[in-house]
Amino acid sequence: MAVPSAGPPQARHSQSPGGRTAAEPASPPFAERGPEGKHSILYAWEFGANLGHVGAFMPLARALRDAGHEVHWTVTQAAVVGDFLASEGFTWLAAPTVAESARPGPPLTYADILLRFGYADSRSLFGLVGAWREAMRLTGARLVLADHAPTALLAARSLGLPVMLFSNGFTAPPRQSPLPNMRPWTQVPEQTISQLDLAALFAANHVLARYGCAQMQHLAELFDVAEEALVTFPELDHYAERGPARYWGSLPSAGTGRQVAWPDASGKRVFAYLRPESPHHEAVLAALLALGHATVIYFPNLPPTLAARYAAPHLVFLDHPADIEQMTREADLAVTYASLATTTAFLLAGKPLLLLPGHLEQFLVARRVEEMGAGRLVNPEQPPDGLHGILADLIANPSWRANAQAFAAKYAAFDQQAVIGNLVRRIDEMLA
Repeated sequence: MAVPSAGPPQARHSQSPGGRTAAEPASPPFAERGPEGKHSILYAWEFGANLGHVGAFMPLARALRDAGHEVHWTVTQAAVVGDFLASEGFTWLAAPTVAESARPGPPLTYADILLRFGYADSRSLFGLVGAWREAMRLTGARLVLADHAPTALLAARSLGLPVMLFSNGFTAPPRQSPLPNMRPWTQVPEQTISQLDLAALFAANHVLARYGCAQMQHLAELFDVAEEALVTFPELDHYAERGPARYWGSLPSAGTGRQVAWPDASGKRVFAYLRPESPHHEAVLAALLALGHATVIYFPNLPPTLAARYAAPHLVFLDHPADIEQMTREADLAVTYASLATTTAFLLAGKPLLLLPGHLEQFLVARRVEEMGAGRLVNPEQPPDGLHGILADLIANPSWRANAQAFAAKYAAFDQQAVIGNLVRRIDEMLA
């Protein structure tokens, strides 16, 4: 379904696998209207790493604060995002989390992810839910904005708090029972998929029972919330098989980057966003060095040995974010680890990408970009053979740029600022 230029104009209720409409439950007694008419909103982030999730939410958080609401943050990786939040004048709590437990093979479904992070043991899950409930109580939350925070969804359900599922697509699986296979290129027995669902559902229902709450019939009901905000585009939805859905489109950049001077070099301009954990990052650096194009590389925590090895007049390494609007406007090509925000920004500018995903969520985004012919995916599980040729083709072959420009043309009237306004209005309706 196409994204309207200003996002969804009216509210929508999600449905459970059985077709039951999810009503917005009443707020619990402690969640009264705050001082000076403010409402308390809790942003919940449980799974993920780095600044991607927090950075994507920041423009909306600013708008909610400007509208008179109190935005409280509960975040994983508090040590990583603390400086960023403090610079914006926000305070935060550390999200209740557990270390990932070992399971055979890579995660197959969203239920498999849950089982790796507490849902395989009802006692562990009860402790996590209790901590999330206390965060909601302490902040006086009247609404939870859940961003990759399934246990916060469970806690809010146990309290009767309304939830907006603030999702990039991956964190809001289709309402199917069992939850779908996230690796459609791999054949998985239906019985295996069902067993994963049932195991996670058992733990979740055990916790709900301890709080005197109704049981869920399907694990998909965990995502049956007051409002599902898919803050992405259908072409980039991790679940290609989702079916009809309402997409709000992407939000603007948090605007934390700096202007950058391009190196004085002939040829095209390339922007790269890499990390030490990015697969094949050294092979990419070698290819960029050999190509000779003017290249700006944001590489946080760049090892000094790499910086020395790939020092060259046409390569500029940054230890701070670059102004993404400048980069999307001036660069001819982007090289990223398939961060959804960066990927979307370059596609909206009509620029092709080389994508080096490091985990499943990023891999699914990269796969969608490659399917539309707007970029190339480098499989992290295979040798990075031919990277020099792949990069050269992305730069010289006009078809890649043409396909990226087709995406940009389709959403030329899309207004990211209007999406923020519509989200704030919907949140106001939910709080009324």
